[in-house]
Amino acid sequence: MRSSKKEYEAVAKRCSSYAKTTTSELSNCVGSDCKSCLNCEHFAADEHCVLDLYDPIAKNL
Repeated sequence: MRSSKKEYEAVAKRCSSYAKTTTSELSNCVGSDCKSCLNCEHFAADEHCVLDLYDPIAKNL
């Protein structure tokens, strides 16, 4: 994991392209409103955003 869980959550909350996966085996989030890059369909298994949105959002946190 490159970033902390809190950072992945903060980035996902600010991402306009966040899309929750139907199978969120990568996340321990509980609740329907829990957003995290770890349970986004655009977040690859090698822990990067396939849309290249993570770094610009994280830089502005």
